Amino acid sequence: MTEPAVKRLPAVKTSRDLARLAVKAYLCTLGGESQSETAGWPSASLVTIATAWDASPVLLLSNLANHTQNIDRDMRATILFDGTGGYANPQQGPRAAFMGTLKPTRDKFLHERFLARHPEARLYAGFGDFGFYKMKVERVHFVGGFARANWLKGGAVTLPAKACTGFGDLEKGALAHMNADHADAVAAFGRNLLGRRGKHWRMIAIDPEGCDLRCGSGVHRLPFGALISDSKSLRRRLVELAEQARKQA
Repeated sequence: MTEPAVKRLPAVKTSRDLARLAVKAYLCTLGGESQSETAGWPSASLVTIATAWDASPVLLLSNLANHTQNIDRDMRATILFDGTGGYANPQQGPRAAFMGTLKPTRDKFLHERFLARHPEARLYAGFGDFGFYKMKVERVHFVGGFARANWLKGGAVTLPAKACTGFGDLEKGALAHMNADHADAVAAFGRNLLGRRGKHWRMIAIDPEGCDLRCGSGVHRLPFGALISDSKSLRRRLVELAEQARKQA
């Protein structure tokens, strides 16, 4: 995300974009009494991250980790998304702290969204001491640079539940179809619409606002420009994007 683009975007949309674009974040929890080194102290960890269709954070955590044990005792947590990379002065760049409660999730569609973003995690995701968690976002502290700080309601940053109803099934079918039958279009999205190099492109996630594409180890986001609500509108938008990509070849 370039500096001029960030300045044009409002706090709510930028906060959501930071979460959707992230592959890592900083998880802050409260040290429980059972943790002798951090009891009663704020504790921070670097974690890999994905998002649900509404942009709520999704994590895969080990039960052996201090932060997971802290969450089991007190579900309150903060996840900081840092968008300041590339800024000579990071204080001028955007960041958003999502505050809420982290709870285990058994949603297999969410599990797959995380693993598609972090395929290396498949090696240990099935171990008994690992579990998936999803945050219910209560509020967000957004800082867009000097004198640009806002407190936002969680429900204003994440998409409404009704906008994401049924997206698990919709996403699963659409990804299989695009990668199997329209791999050339997916590659054109990456090369022609996003201006990225690479040969082996795959679409790995779809939400109401856009889709995520992987090429090698890189993950890139292609926004739809308008909210997608069902399979019909998704199909129409993907066809439009394919046509745009052909024209820009």
